[in-house]
Amino acid sequence: IMAEFTITKTLEDLKELFSQMKNVYFIKTANQALDAIKGADMELPVLDEGVTFDTGAADVSKIKLTTGAIWTSVATAGDADIQFQVASVAGEINELLMNKVADSAAMTATFNGKTYEGAGYNTEPKKVTGALFMTSEDGSTALYLPNIEGYSNLISERGKPAYFNVAVSPMNDKSKASIYILKEKEAVAPGG
Repeated sequence: IMAEFTITKTLEDLKELFSQMKNVYFIKTANQALDAIKGADMELPVLDEGVTFDTGAADVSKIKLTTGAIWTSVATAGDADIQFQVASVAGEINELLMNKVADSAAMTATFNGKTYEGAGYNTEPKKVTGALFMTSEDGSTALYLPNIEGYSNLISERGKPAYFNVAVSPMNDKSKASIYILKEKEAVAPGG
């Protein structure tokens, strides 16, 4: 008698999706365990079509024998391409993503009946460190990058509000993880 071919996990068993990214939260303190996170320092206002999330394809080298047969392969990690378009020039966002060099600046004259005030920043690259917590559109899944380094540049183009293009590099945490892929925990019934 021949054994029947069995499938241990069906497609339905594996249908846990990270649908479109909905919320992106910045946490100033990097390398926190999930059970230690009690909140985020700010929710980043990310443009709907302004997200690229690619952890980097492996660079694979095939090792061949003198006969030409592939004997094995070795891989090195690819470069991550994780970018967000953060559409805000609020002071807290500016200070997170740029180097503040003048605490306050204000006009004394009017321009078209208005005066303006703000702060001064230079355009030297600023390294942003911390963590990111991102939730999916339906809230059933989340991604946690516990240790990131990022750099940004300010862009103003027609058809969009001015935004910071933030390029993020995920770094390993104390457990050597650079990304945690999470699913919604099933609620335990009272008394269960």
